[in-house]
Amino acid sequence: MSNLLKFKKGKACLLLINICFLALTSISCNVSNSGHSEQSTEETDSKIHQTLNVKDFEAKGDGMVDDTKAIQATINAAQKGDTVLIPDGRFKVRTLILKSDISIKGIGLLKQHLAADTQNYSRLIQNSSTPLFFGRNLKNITLNFRAETLNEALYISKSSDIKISYTNIKGNAKKIKSFPALLFYECDTIRIDHSSVREYGSPRLSAKTYQAGTAIRLLSCSNITIEGNKLQYNGENGIFMHGSSSAVINNNLISHNGMSAIQIGFGKTKKEKGFIISNNILEHNAADAIDINNKITPTPLVIDCFIKNNKSFYNGFVNGESTVDGSGLATLVNVSKVTIANNVSNKSNRPALYLDNCGDILAKHNKTDNKIEIVNSFNKITLQDNVFDAITILAHVKGKSLHATRNEMRTLLLPNAISIDSLILHQNKLTNASLNINMEGNLLMTKNIINSNAPSGAILLVNINSAQLDQNQIKSTRFYAITVRKMAKKVNLRNNIIQSVDACIYDEGSENLTLSHNKLHSVPGGKLNRTFISKNPNHLKMQQNEHVGGKSDNSIRFEGTGIAFLSNEKIISG
Repeated sequence: MSNLLKFKKGKACLLLINICFLALTSISCNVSNSGHSEQSTEETDSKIHQTLNVKDFEAKGDGMVDDTKAIQATINAAQKGDTVLIPDGRFKVRTLILKSDISIKGIGLLKQHLAADTQNYSRLIQNSSTPLFFGRNLKNITLNFRAETLNEALYISKSSDIKISYTNIKGNAKKIKSFPALLFYECDTIRIDHSSVREYGSPRLSAKTYQAGTAIRLLSCSNITIEGNKLQYNGENGIFMHGSSSAVINNNLISHNGMSAIQIGFGKTKKEKGFIISNNILEHNAADAIDINNKITPTPLVIDCFIKNNKSFYNGFVNGESTVDGSGLATLVNVSKVTIANNVSNKSNRPALYLDNCGDILAKHNKTDNKIEIVNSFNKITLQDNVFDAITILAHVKGKSLHATRNEMRTLLLPNAISIDSLILHQNKLTNASLNINMEGNLLMTKNIINSNAPSGAILLVNINSAQLDQNQIKSTRFYAITVRKMAKKVNLRNNIIQSVDACIYDEGSENLTLSHNKLHSVPGGKLNRTFISKNPNHLKMQQNEHVGGKSDNSIRFEGTGIAFLSNEKIISG
């Protein structure tokens, strides 16, 4: 009886204290209101978050007993804000169902086992029915775990606020048609950082074929951050995104995967936009470093993408054999508003930058040992301060503006039957050029340094609407420096310094060809020591040019018939 009375008194005292506390709270609120400051009346959550150890729910962690039910019971018991702890040990599991607002912290190893592993990835079946972790319609999930899995380590759909950190997962390297390691569908706000994902799918054995198995696969997702991870030795891609937007891929090592390190595909929603791919190391992948390929829209889609500060090496090979892919910087197909800046690429087997039917592209401050290749059509391509092997434009390309400034390259390859409204080359250094200009459009070349040891010379102007060459330094050691064919129109050369064997300029009768204030110097090594030859001049105009020719040969020579106007030409020798 005495104990019961004491309990009742204690309860009464507690009730009295609570009443007093409420009264004080009321007074405090009244004082605050009288001071004209607003204060929320929402009650704060005073719950203390707990850590639930799976071993307290009878998980063994001995690698022998199936711990799926025990770990699932722990997850089910966890409340909002709680953490499920997987301590040291080896935990044999099948599939675990996640809950919103909880965290998984794994120290021990989760090793997935399945009674019958008969499912395989295909284009029709892109997720298994038995991932290690599964969740749908979730929010606020944090995962940190170690696992070896047969199917996906994680499959989450229609969820938001998902964080995966310091996770280490390994797949089945013997599986030819492997499901991805981390699979997300219609999720928003995903962060994956400081994690290792490897061996989802078997190694690629052939340069001609590949098999499934991707480290991170995101379908119709948004607000994605992938940072500080190692994604290696997977059957297909390191990262694959389809129909997704607003992604930051930063400071990852993505290597030795069976296809591209990073691939972005496009869906019918046209929402793919806002990509930052930066500070990654992309090496020894069997396809491209970065592949962004839009096959959906009829015209280039604006994607607002920045590719910067990445390092790329040895992409596009399988056991030393070249694949059909392998761009070092990026492959861009049918996209616009992409900036490629401050990247380094070496030893990949395909063009460093491949542009197919693109809109507006800016590439600046990149260093690579391979070429830039342009296919089909483009709107505006700007190349600034890059080092690369060459610019190659394939036949039948149609473009509006190609502007190259302060680049260092070997040459510019322009085949027949192309159309570029405005081709501008300014302050570039071409180390061994052979420029065959045969296009519809207009050419402006200013302040370039052009050297050539090619048997066809440095510049051949075949067909052009207009060409202006101003303040360039051009040297050819095997043939004429500049050859101007009869079809070339409105060609104007002024203030250039041109050195060449045989002749600095050879004119085949271009109408209204104009040369003014050029310095033409014939150097030894050819059959002739002339500075200028014109065959059937067609209203040729020459004014105040300086000629240094051979002592035993004429510096200026006219052949055939035609009309030429010469004024104040200065013959130093010849």
